[in-house]
Amino acid sequence: MKRRRTTRPARRASRVLALLAMLAGALLVPAHAALAAGTTYYVNCSAATNGSGTQASPWNTVSSVNGTTFGAGDSILFAAGSTCTGQLTPGGSGSSGSPITLGSYGSGAKPIIDANGATGPVIHLLNQQYWEIGDLELVNSASSPAYRSGVLAENSSGGVLHHIRVHDMYIHNISGWPGGWYATNAGVGVQTDHTTPVSTWDDIVVENNTFDHVDRIAVAVTPDGDGQGTGLTTGTVIRGNTMTYDGADDILVVKNDGALIDGNKAGYGGAKNTCPPSGQYCNGASAGIWMSGSSNTVVQNNEVYCHVNGADGTGYDADWGNHNTTFQYNYSHQNLGGFMLVMPPISVSDEPTSTVPSDGTVIRYNISENDGSNAGCPTSGTATHGTGVFHFVGGVPNQSGSSVAVPLIYNNSIYVNKSGLNTPILYSRAGSSISGALSFKNNAVFNYGTGGYFSTTGSSVYSNNLFYGNHPSSEPTDSAKVTSDPQFRNPGNANSSSYTGVNAYQVHPSSAVIRAGAVISDNGGKDAFGNTVSSTAAPNIGAYNGTGGNLLSNAGFETGALNPWTQASASSSSVTSSGARTGTYALNTAASGSGANQALTGLAPNTTYLLTGWAKVANAGETLAIGVKDFGGTETYTNFATTSYRQAAVLFTTGSSSTSATVYCWKNSGGSGAGYCDDLAVEPLTSATNAITNPGFETGALTPWVQSTSTASSVTASNARTGTYALQTAASASGAIQTVSGLTAGNTYLLAAWAKVATAGEEVAVGVKSFGGTETYLRTSATSYAQQPIFFTTGATTTSAGVYCYKNTGSAAGYCDDYTLVKLP
Repeated sequence: MKRRRTTRPARRASRVLALLAMLAGALLVPAHAALAAGTTYYVNCSAATNGSGTQASPWNTVSSVNGTTFGAGDSILFAAGSTCTGQLTPGGSGSSGSPITLGSYGSGAKPIIDANGATGPVIHLLNQQYWEIGDLELVNSASSPAYRSGVLAENSSGGVLHHIRVHDMYIHNISGWPGGWYATNAGVGVQTDHTTPVSTWDDIVVENNTFDHVDRIAVAVTPDGDGQGTGLTTGTVIRGNTMTYDGADDILVVKNDGALIDGNKAGYGGAKNTCPPSGQYCNGASAGIWMSGSSNTVVQNNEVYCHVNGADGTGYDADWGNHNTTFQYNYSHQNLGGFMLVMPPISVSDEPTSTVPSDGTVIRYNISENDGSNAGCPTSGTATHGTGVFHFVGGVPNQSGSSVAVPLIYNNSIYVNKSGLNTPILYSRAGSSISGALSFKNNAVFNYGTGGYFSTTGSSVYSNNLFYGNHPSSEPTDSAKVTSDPQFRNPGNANSSSYTGVNAYQVHPSSAVIRAGAVISDNGGKDAFGNTVSSTAAPNIGAYNGTGGNLLSNAGFETGALNPWTQASASSSSVTSSGARTGTYALNTAASGSGANQALTGLAPNTTYLLTGWAKVANAGETLAIGVKDFGGTETYTNFATTSYRQAAVLFTTGSSSTSATVYCWKNSGGSGAGYCDDLAVEPLTSATNAITNPGFETGALTPWVQSTSTASSVTASNARTGTYALQTAASASGAIQTVSGLTAGNTYLLAAWAKVATAGEEVAVGVKSFGGTETYLRTSATSYAQQPIFFTTGATTTSAGVYCYKNTGSAAGYCDDYTLVKLP
């Protein structure tokens, strides 16, 4: 990613800044005077005269601050609501436990320090330590760029300096070089100058600041060039900051060990790439949050959105020479280049780690939403190097001998629901087949776009992923894949971090992702929402590992015991470790008149609930039911007669005074083989309004259904499942379709209908299309009515869908009846 013309000029710029600071001190103020430690000094640039620095007689110029050497425990406080013009270069260092504090006093707006377009930082600390700077507003706007920063702490001491904390600042309109070196063009730059012996930092905290229109970058903790063999800075924490319209990047750490980048929010960056004069460092490529030459970095709970840089433009980036980098619990949306950039080793002058492939990279429990495009953003860019959710610059970086030799990409939720997006899920600038290998497990990929996947020449592993929507030919082979709608709750919340709230990107309890993942032993222990992830039991697919708000307990029988289910008859059912649909266990009934019940309490009266579950029988043709009773209405159920798992969807409405119900799995009498039930769920519906008109054809006419083909279907008074009428197709190439309007874009719906055929073995389909996603249908070849439940999500701008019954081929009719289309909350 990071191409450069030279790695040396930033060092020169650093020395220039140090020289300017020295000259400023010499020209503007007398030599630094040592004062007693633990003293508070007051500055009010609105005061008429320059005082002694007490609250009653404050200084009124930055020159007084710059002319003083401060000691441990001292405080320099600026008056709220005041504005000082100039650059601060205060002298002295604090000590461990007694830092020097630079802050504010009084009530009102943050004090403003305005460098008024001067070259260099607004606040500069050179070879100083134990400083805490907060509650100020910094600005340095100019008509043309130069080396400018907000706060620059610089270490050329040849040793370790400690504790720089910058907090609760408002730093904006810093007119630096958008394509220049990072720390010297930053809102907050902490820089290690190239020295012998090496200089490094320990205990850097940048937290709870607001950055706006900073060129180049909001926060950079780096050497003065691309590594140049310097040591590793330790104890860096960058958290809780908000960044908007940074000219290039948002956060960067280079040559750090153990950095934590946590809870930051960055948007609309990467719009500028102006470089310094020829011969100086120039890099116009940028990403939101990234690191290089660093070890043990954790990037978590951040949001990066609408990054518009054309060269890279991703939300996050694992760049060159990193060891053990973890990206977890992050939110990425509408970033032009994609969610995650992964760099191969490169060659950087004087930096040996740049040629070493990054290893130990873990990308887990993140959410990527409509990345690969700036659609919906206030600004946009034009990609010059392609786009991809996972965006590799070359081959996959693999390091033999590493504890994690290949990148581990697991339990991420990927959502591509913008019409016309062709964002690949796995993309490389090197082509469709690249060197190396990766591990791609338990990822939920919702893809209404047309983008595909690269392949690798190494032995990549793809396991237990969900691939829903379009299925390009390059989709990886995954024997345990799931292809159902993941049923994300309230997805598509652009420009917010609401995925960590109650709804967005969690799933409904009927989702096929629940307990469908592969066990990963060293998995971090928590999902993106704080739910526990077991190291021994099957997790969900995707970034969410909860139950989806399921009102049933032990719904998948994964405790290995029946409780709180109870026996429904004297013929005992049991929990079995064979025949499970997901996870390890399922319910195993006896052959006849056997099952289990669970009593639900605390339900709301006059409320519609959705019961779903999966069932099968050992012997074809025998029947097993999933149903509900004792809820204040008529018992309702769905029968199964297939030897492979099928899903049931049962709607029931509690009575006016009913607050309980009994859910059951029941093997009907007369059989000789067992039945199995698994993954049952109950959730309340916000609305149970059926969006389909004439859903049971009880008008006796087809309208508003229309013929699918010239081979006519008809409404018949025979073969109805309920009521008087049903739809009857012709023997082949025949059916009916209804266009349902008034749907909500980007929402999950349940379509449920019943179908059968006149001749066993022929097939009739219930399906849905034209909803903004890939046409979905279920077929039955049974001669008795079987339910066909389909979950689908409307496109980002689609508010209608076509639901149908269709008989493809055969010699006899097919029948459909009792359509339901309801919105899931």
